[in-house]
Amino acid sequence: MDVVVYESLYGNTAAVARAIAEGLGDDARALSTREATPEIVAGARIVVAGAPVHGMSLPSERSRASAAAKPQGEGHLAADLDHPSMRSWLAGMAHGPRLAAAFDTRIRGPLGHGGAKAIAHALEAAGLTLLDEPRGFTVHLHTTSSTPAALLAEGELDAARAWGTHLREVAASRT
Repeated sequence: MDVVVYESLYGNTAAVARAIAEGLGDDARALSTREATPEIVAGARIVVAGAPVHGMSLPSERSRASAAAKPQGEGHLAADLDHPSMRSWLAGMAHGPRLAAAFDTRIRGPLGHGGAKAIAHALEAAGLTLLDEPRGFTVHLHTTSSTPAALLAEGELDAARAWGTHLREVAASRT
């Protein structure tokens, strides 16, 4: 089994994770950081992990609290803090030789980078081998919609699906 583990506050990173899992194939599952237990992850062939970018890195407890204070859109969609941060999930992740990849959801510009690289470094430190360079998927900074995943830029889910397919093909070439 392959897993795509995500931290998602407004549904954008979760939607990207599901698209990556679709690209990886029928044996892949997108799981929140709460659902991706050490036992599940230890049995995975490929572990893809992703989170939103907050202040050029992974969300912190402080930035998550700030997001909770800023509902999205006219209907005031609240940030989902019902799962651990990617930082804490990575700290408790099962070590061992597996294949991996890292992604983030980010805004365009100089402040929209850093999350995927931090995830990639943590995955490598845990003994996983990266299949590809860390990847970013673009979100808009604001929306009037209160629908989960409303901030995703057009075409990003197709790009995520294609990247999942690419990861599957790279992994197959290594076996």
